[in-house]
Amino acid sequence: MSIHGVILITGFNTWIEPRTNKPSSQVVAFQQGFSLIDFVKQMTERRDLVHPDLKRSLPLLRMASNISKIDKGFSRDQKYMIDGTYLLRVFESENTLDRQKEFETIRMLAAYSDFIPKAVSFHIFDEIGLSCMVLTYLPGEDGEVALPVLAGTKQYDAGFQAGEELKKLHQLQAPANLPAWEVQKKQKSDTYLNALEELEDIDTEMKTTLCTYIRNHEYLLRARPQTIQHDDFHPANLLIHKERFAGIIDFQRMDWGDPVHDLHKLGFFFSRISVPFTRGVVDGYHAQTGVPETFWERYTLYSAMHVVSALVWGERIGSFPKMLAFSKDVLRDHDNFHRFIPKWYV
Repeated sequence: MSIHGVILITGFNTWIEPRTNKPSSQVVAFQQGFSLIDFVKQMTERRDLVHPDLKRSLPLLRMASNISKIDKGFSRDQKYMIDGTYLLRVFESENTLDRQKEFETIRMLAAYSDFIPKAVSFHIFDEIGLSCMVLTYLPGEDGEVALPVLAGTKQYDAGFQAGEELKKLHQLQAPANLPAWEVQKKQKSDTYLNALEELEDIDTEMKTTLCTYIRNHEYLLRARPQTIQHDDFHPANLLIHKERFAGIIDFQRMDWGDPVHDLHKLGFFFSRISVPFTRGVVDGYHAQTGVPETFWERYTLYSAMHVVSALVWGERIGSFPKMLAFSKDVLRDHDNFHRFIPKWYV
């Protein structure tokens, strides 16, 4: 292709016609585990190969022996494992600026932890409206799948290390020009609380409990440090390999703010997968200090805020019954927010 490094393996499985430089209407069925060499051979035999520079588009692809498509996850990225060593993430170029920031942040985080992907390269292909990043590939199964079959002690140990590694990542400080955490978090919370009032499938008592607790504890947002936030820290983004914690993945939703906020999904997603793992995360995160009462105060506030946003989003995306059931579990673990420390930790 007559452009500087076009990725054939796109999110739309299309390729570029010569002369027009536009995607062909034909679609290639790029199957999982299908090698690039065989793919190029097949296209050549079908006379669909559009340019002899195809294999030179990216050295990593040119030299690849095997490329496997990864379908799991909620990201809109098209993801491919390359030779079991690299992860290729392809996305629309309109998101390039935010994804470059993500890529550079991942590069900086490598100084703090060996349990995250390493940033390898970033490429922009304006001609076809796509960009991509190449990261190192971390082996393992996600925690939702792997944790339930581990012995309880191994679940706890894996959680402990996950908490330790998250704490290391939180050493990366936020840019100095950000609004105060209290300002940005309260603004989001107010929006969700207003939307909660409009939901018809939640009883008034539950709405009152959530709203009252959040309003009465918003003072905990004041004067908080701001660091990197993974912002999607839950079992599906944590890897287990050979019965041990193996890594934190998927930084697409990364943000900046109170580091404690990164743990707000413990009671919503973690504890239903593995209580020992969830306890381990808390203990590992506080391995150097012990778990202070102030952590539980802020954790409970952020859990309540997350319940509100989960209910609102659940209604919008058609998963309300599931979100409501998860939310009721959180309220039960905190005795309708009459206790800071949840039952799964005690």
